[in-house]
Amino acid sequence: MIDTTHILNYTVHWIAKSNSEFIGELFFVVRNSSGGSINTPVGYLIGFIDPGDDYYSAHWKVLMIIRDAVRYNVKNKSTSIFAKSAYANKLKYYVDKLKEFNQEIIRIDPNLPNAIQEKLTQSGICSSPLEIQIITGKDKCVFSNIEFDFD
Repeated sequence: MIDTTHILNYTVHWIAKSNSEFIGELFFVVRNSSGGSINTPVGYLIGFIDPGDDYYSAHWKVLMIIRDAVRYNVKNKSTSIFAKSAYANKLKYYVDKLKEFNQEIIRIDPNLPNAIQEKLTQSGICSSPLEIQIITGKDKCVFSNIEFDFD
């Protein structure tokens, strides 16, 4: 059975966990009325104990790496994945992409970082103090001289 943690509309599939570090793949989950769901991979959670230095003390540092295609609509309070591969009509994709220039893009639900902090500390995966750094970017993979662009 897969070790998972549910946080808001997301699920973390844990790849590795120990007392001082963890790695989990982050999925956005859309549930339907009959109990099924669609899980879309949107990023990773990587956590480790930052040993600190002269200016700050030791603490947990969590890197939340989110795909560039994730969009959060503040007005509707909904998340969507804006990927070129999902559009049958590529012209519509480019029109929608142009519309984004007039909008402030929010990548994730603003409540997600606090929900992650709460869930990670309550479940004992890590402890306070806790720093969450959010990194947004394009998803590319290079494997044996072949480059994949996941959009």
